[in-house]
Amino acid sequence: MFDQRDRSQFLNFAGLIEGSLALAALSVGWLLEINPLEHFSWDWLAVGWGLLGAVPTLLVFYLAYRFPIGELCKIRDFLSRELAPSLSILRWYDLILMALLAGVSEELLFRGLLQPWIGGLSCNVLFGVVHWITPLYAVLAFVTGSYLSWAMTFTEPDNLLTPIVIHATHDYLAFLVIVSIHNRTTAIPPASEIVD
Repeated sequence: MFDQRDRSQFLNFAGLIEGSLALAALSVGWLLEINPLEHFSWDWLAVGWGLLGAVPTLLVFYLAYRFPIGELCKIRDFLSRELAPSLSILRWYDLILMALLAGVSEELLFRGLLQPWIGGLSCNVLFGVVHWITPLYAVLAFVTGSYLSWAMTFTEPDNLLTPIVIHATHDYLAFLVIVSIHNRTTAIPPASEIVD
């Protein structure tokens, strides 16, 4: 049985899911004669734009997670309950690996394969649907996906590396925020603060 508090099991599960997305993108792309890596090239400018492009998404995430109101409370509760315990047992380099896996595999699938195949709007609707936690979260994922699609075309020529860097940077820093808040809220108080 899967134990989300077991570091190895969680990393293997996450790697399997994300690796499957990348494999699906490459396999389906081969069948459809769409190269998901067609618009990928290593370019320091694309990396720089990706790092800069992560700032708005991180700012929105941090404010929404740190100070949730309305429907945002449901999202934070879900992430705190379902994701934070597993993330909190990981080491910092595990979090980097998970963020890289998510950034590369999801962008390869959505921006590399699906966007050229079914178009940006349909691709991002699907991106929202697969990130469904609540209706609001799906809408936020759709908006984020649309932003990532735009970011890919921001550089000339189009470069998949920019949304990969945005996605991976966002995920890594969001993981750190989730873990930090989780660790603070679940910390055992010192013995001097425990009242009988």
